[in-house]
Amino acid sequence: MSFILKDGRYRLYPLILAAAAYLLTVALVGMGAFMSEDYDIEVGAIAMRTYRAPRDIVNEVATNMLREAASAQVDPVFYNDGDITAAVLADIEAFFGVIGQLRAAYMPIFSPFAPIDVLDGGFVGAVPQMPADLAVTLTDAEYLLLVTGDSATFSRFFEYSRGIIGDVLETGLQAEHLIWAAQMIESDLERVGFDNNYVSIGGAIASAIVRPNFVIDEDTTRQRREEAAAQVLPVMIQGGQNIVVAGDPITEAAYVVLVGLGYGDTDGLAAIVLVLGSLLAVSLVFLISMFYIIQFKPEIIRQRKLATLLFSLFLMTMILTRLMADLPFYFTPVLLFAMLVSVLIDMRLAMILAVGAAVLSLIIYGGDVMLITYISLVGVFSALVAKYVVVWAQVLKAISALLAVCVAMVLANYLLFARALGPETFNSAAFAVAGGGLSIMLCIGSLPLWAHVFEVTTPQALLQLTNPNNELMRRMTIEAPGTYHHSLIVANLSETAAYDIGADHVLARVGSYYHDIGKMKYSHYFSENQTGVNPHDTMAPRDSVEVITDHITRGLELAKQHKLPSCVRDFIEQHHGDGLMKVFFYKETTANPDNPVNESDFRYKNPIPQNREVAIVMMADTAEAAVRSNVSKGKSMDEIEVLVRQLIKAKMDDGQLNDSGLAIKDLEIIARSFMKVFRGMYHERVPYPTLKELSDAVEAAGGDGGVFDDEREGESDE
Repeated sequence: MSFILKDGRYRLYPLILAAAAYLLTVALVGMGAFMSEDYDIEVGAIAMRTYRAPRDIVNEVATNMLREAASAQVDPVFYNDGDITAAVLADIEAFFGVIGQLRAAYMPIFSPFAPIDVLDGGFVGAVPQMPADLAVTLTDAEYLLLVTGDSATFSRFFEYSRGIIGDVLETGLQAEHLIWAAQMIESDLERVGFDNNYVSIGGAIASAIVRPNFVIDEDTTRQRREEAAAQVLPVMIQGGQNIVVAGDPITEAAYVVLVGLGYGDTDGLAAIVLVLGSLLAVSLVFLISMFYIIQFKPEIIRQRKLATLLFSLFLMTMILTRLMADLPFYFTPVLLFAMLVSVLIDMRLAMILAVGAAVLSLIIYGGDVMLITYISLVGVFSALVAKYVVVWAQVLKAISALLAVCVAMVLANYLLFARALGPETFNSAAFAVAGGGLSIMLCIGSLPLWAHVFEVTTPQALLQLTNPNNELMRRMTIEAPGTYHHSLIVANLSETAAYDIGADHVLARVGSYYHDIGKMKYSHYFSENQTGVNPHDTMAPRDSVEVITDHITRGLELAKQHKLPSCVRDFIEQHHGDGLMKVFFYKETTANPDNPVNESDFRYKNPIPQNREVAIVMMADTAEAAVRSNVSKGKSMDEIEVLVRQLIKAKMDDGQLNDSGLAIKDLEIIARSFMKVFRGMYHERVPYPTLKELSDAVEAAGGDGGVFDDEREGESDE
């Protein structure tokens, strides 16, 4: 089905509307991605909305804490480092080597003539100055003792010190035991007879030179700790579980999870990725929706007001969705959108668009699986129940059903994705009831406005037109009673067929009532109103064509005068399409065999049916007249069925159904529907016995037939 009509009208208009809707939707979605508070979160900030995990994700902070705890419980692995032992012993030998050199430099005994100064009881004048870089910090007295003390004691002190320190290092010395090691060395020196000065020097040597040689095996310890950490299972956040609730501060753990999901991205990369994904999703939604409209609702493409209505409803829904993004998604305008589209345009289209709008809402809201399941399923149900919401006799049932589905969907979401019911569940159920109720009230309240602005006829308005006390209907019963009766039969045929193929049966019935109102002006020119005299028998065929086609013009004038809705005027204008008036064409051809006759002169000059309902009325109109004529000639129902199928096929072959949207299978259903009505109208009745036959039967049974005497007399009088 093309966007371009045969006459070229409005061929760009639906494309312009579709492009505008697409660009505006992309802008709303993109704006939502870049302006969302999801990219301005930080630790300690108050969450502006509840964030739920769209999928299972690891809680990195909690997992790392558990792994660090498991790793810390593993004791470090130590080993005795022989290199350190050798280095310490070498440092001790180097220290005593330096002291030995200083002792060699001190030789007052070999220089008796050298001046000797006494300071604090010691010989200092010939003693070398204490080196500034001496490895061990000594007092002057300790230094003097080591340099000037007797050689035997010094040699013995060196051997014992080196040996004791070597023994300590051989058993392994940890860092925390250094003080203990120094004390033990001092104790051992004291035990073997050294005085307090040498004991103090030994402690100073231990403190300055001795280092721990029982050290941690870093590689082995790290390996064991990594193995212990690996045994800890990751802490998972389940899909649908709350990461942070609206109004609560964002903890470090929640922040890490949100960043892992793409929120709080500082360089905007996640926003760009989201926009690209959103663009693809929007494109798919529009492609699917447009494909459905082209295939199943082409009248939206052909009719400007219908296309504009759908565009306005969709744009309103997307803008409201963007503005209401901070509210709970239970107040989504998609439910209102689905109901209005269902009532004003088409229920099946409303169901398709409700799912598409739910996907777009998911992108705009930045929601989760609960949002998409709730909006899509409740939106589809809203489209289904909408036609009952606007019927006062059933409005309470419809409202109760819709609110019950809202609550049931909330419970299903929490049972499936949160795995539990709690206070939040009941809060959500209350929001769902409020949102559903608000959508219903807005639908009922705004419906007259939409219908008036876009000249859309609601089912209630159509039903009012079926009232037999309507002025046009009353006039028809008086001025064209045959046409009125014909219209009633066409209405029965059309309503049955429309219902069976899923078309608008109310519209089909109303269109049938009014499709021939133009015949009231010259009713005697039409066969159903004639009583034996046919004016066309004495008229030229071309004059007859002019009179017959004039009933379309007269009908449209009456429709405009009485303000019939455009959908009803379509039946008046299109129910003959551009069909050929075969009787008059045949008469003209027969009367002038030598002159070529232009077939177009004997065709109606009207559009062919543009929807299924008008096409059904066209076929019912033709079938009713033909069947009535053939039944009067004694044709059987089997012959009538063959005739009906031939008439339907003739309409299809003549191209009258090309733009109607009817499928081949629909034509078969329509034929069966017509025959169902015809068989009910023209079925054979059981013949009633005459009064004489009843009386004779009673007398033959031995009864008194006198009871029928009066009737018999009346019979003879007649």
